[in-house]
Amino acid sequence: MYLSAQTSPEWTSGNAKKWMKSAVWSNGWTVSPHKSVNAVEFACQYHKNKDVWDAAFRFLAEHDLEALSIGNHVILEGKCWATVSEYIPKEVEKGNIESHLRFVDLQYVLWGNEKMGLASDVEVRQAYNSKKDVAFYTSSRIKHYSADAGSFFLFFPSDIHQPSVRGKGELVKSRKIVIKIEYVD
Repeated sequence: MYLSAQTSPEWTSGNAKKWMKSAVWSNGWTVSPHKSVNAVEFACQYHKNKDVWDAAFRFLAEHDLEALSIGNHVILEGKCWATVSEYIPKEVEKGNIESHLRFVDLQYVLWGNEKMGLASDVEVRQAYNSKKDVAFYTSSRIKHYSADAGSFFLFFPSDIHQPSVRGKGELVKSRKIVIKIEYVD
């Protein structure tokens, strides 16, 4: 049994990973968080904003993600939406390194040859733009992970990330869903 939001548990790495692995948050969506996901941040954000997270996961579970039209799909006005896109991923040198303050990125690659990166030792390339909720960086230290349909990525405000980067091998189109989920301090 897991603690409810009303009891406000102190999340540790151990109990957050156990909670994340339990998939009680999934609302029937059968895709797992990638190993790079910050379990403590996920547990905290989920419990602070449960209705919005539940709506996001319900959307993923209840829609045929292959059939969704390209473009934006409102889930909860101003708090959560999905963007479906198909594109050729960029070479690592041309990919943006970014972060967001107001929204968490849930990124799920349905198919393609793509990887996601988490950056450290960054320098600001373009200061935070509050209207677009994004800042851009440069970094020579990025750890990349293969993105496949078996897992999704979560990027919180502290996660300076590089999405949409071409993986090794063939240059092929990707289909990805990015869900923006309101971040609560």
